[in-house]
Amino acid sequence: MTEKEKLSKFTILVILLAASIAWMHDGYSLVLISTLSTSLQDFFVGVTTTQIGLVISLQFVFTVPGAILFGEIGDRFGRKKALIISIAWDAVFSSMTAIVPSNMFWLFAVLRLLSGLGVSWGISFSLISEYFRPKRRGAVGGLVHSTFVFGYIGAILISMVIGPYGWQWCFLTALFPFPFLLLFWFYLPESAVWSEYDRITKESGQKQRLRIREIFSKKWLKLTVVLTILFWLAETGYHALVDHAPEFFEYLFTIAGASNARLTALLFMLVIMMIAAVGLFFFGFLSDYIGRKKAFGIDNVIGIIGGLLFVIFTLLFFNQTIILISAIIITLGFGLHGIFGVWSSELYDTELRASANSIIFSIARGLSFGALFVGLIADALNPYATIAEKLLHPEISIQALGTGMMLSLIAMIGVFISLLFVPEPIDKEITALSKSDIIKP
Repeated sequence: MTEKEKLSKFTILVILLAASIAWMHDGYSLVLISTLSTSLQDFFVGVTTTQIGLVISLQFVFTVPGAILFGEIGDRFGRKKALIISIAWDAVFSSMTAIVPSNMFWLFAVLRLLSGLGVSWGISFSLISEYFRPKRRGAVGGLVHSTFVFGYIGAILISMVIGPYGWQWCFLTALFPFPFLLLFWFYLPESAVWSEYDRITKESGQKQRLRIREIFSKKWLKLTVVLTILFWLAETGYHALVDHAPEFFEYLFTIAGASNARLTALLFMLVIMMIAAVGLFFFGFLSDYIGRKKAFGIDNVIGIIGGLLFVIFTLLFFNQTIILISAIIITLGFGLHGIFGVWSSELYDTELRASANSIIFSIARGLSFGALFVGLIADALNPYATIAEKLLHPEISIQALGTGMMLSLIAMIGVFISLLFVPEPIDKEITALSKSDIIKP
């Protein structure tokens, strides 16, 4: 093996690691609040499920201005700088929540919202889409997106191992990316596609345009709107189920008579998140061979089937075994999320790819108030105010949460309808100045 081949493999490893750490940390820091929700309600006296759900949802809303900022940095100054800065931002503000006293829930909320500004998803997918060829891009995208699951798993494990000693210690672990940032600063290569675009732009004296205005210009408006609606519905379906899932399964295992329902619920979440990782990679891989749109649609149908089973056997014919099976099927149905990044990357130009990816995904995720609406419905249907009292009446609590989670099935059906209006790229090759050819759906 030559030195050039060694360098090439090392470069691939660093690029994959950078994209993975960015998305993994995003999942880790955002999910900690879900896995520690009951502990937070115990610590912050008087805080309800609705309030926790509001913070969960609003931290995603704050990813929108973060996407505008870091997307612009990524398109104007390079993918590498934007990626490193965004990861550092998220890590610092996430860890700061550990110092909040029990009578200042508002400060906890503010710090969570500020951490949400550190958006790196769109930058990561722009980088890998510009580096890998089309027949590997979907698989790599699915692999990178699956690292969110490992962030989720990490949050579960930290909650289980460190959580009993105080939720604050869990949030301090959000600083884990910093050693990797040094590696990325020295060894992460800038995107060759973006570098070529930047060189040509500077030589021609072309004026830089504000990307947020460009992606909503007449030329790109229709594409931006249909992708945003599709991603928004998919994200709403995801958050309506996953954000309150630890609490839901805690009630379910309480009814089943588990000796430690909270621990059992977290272990079950660990299992289905591992299944999700497989689904994300598989459907990303499948999209390389049958097309982004077909793979997305097939997985969406799987999610709808799981959603129907969940609703029927939670609300109509209560059956714990089938509820657990439906959760696994729905988890496989979330594999379509692994197709997002490479699909949108192939539809936009190099000059605005990072901004388009970041802004569209962040708007979709930020407006997916699944956690909030599920919390509102659950609190309205469940007359017991505190988490301790709810655990005394799990049969009421699980029906209340299950009713709210029906929002996920509605959203997944909406995904199927909106998918009809999204184009499939004809030419998946990505170069510095060429425009992505798209066809009408």
